[in-house]
Amino acid sequence: MILKRGFFTLLSVMLFFLLIIADNGLTDDIKDRMRQRLPTIVQMKQQGIIGENTSGYLEYVSGNRVNQDIVNSENRDRKEVYSIIAQQQGVPVEKVEQLRALQIVQKAVAGEFLKKEDGTWYQK
Repeated sequence: MILKRGFFTLLSVMLFFLLIIADNGLTDDIKDRMRQRLPTIVQMKQQGIIGENTSGYLEYVSGNRVNQDIVNSENRDRKEVYSIIAQQQGVPVEKVEQLRALQIVQKAVAGEFLKKEDGTWYQK
C-alpha cells in the first residue's frame, strides 16, 4: 500500500509539472508536433509495428522500420519534455522516464505492445 501511495504521489507531482510546462512556448511547439504525429503512431501501434518500452519511449517490435522519422522525432520530443520535468523536479531524467512508462502501461489499450524489464514484448 505504501508503494502505491508513493507512486500516486509522484504521479500527481509529475502531472502538476506537466501542467506548469504547458504554459511554456517551447512545450506548445512540442505538443503541436506530437499531436500531428499521433494518428500515425496510433496506427502503427494498432498494426503491432511499434510499442512502448520501459523508459517511456517508442520502440519497434519487429524489423519493420516504417516511418522511422516519426518514431525518432516523437522520442526526441518525449526526451525533451522528460528532461524539462526532471530539471524542474530536481530528479534524474530516468526517474521521469520510468514514471511516464508506468502511465503509458496503464493507459495502453488492448492489443498494444509493451516491453517488460527483461526486454520481452507482450500485448496488453
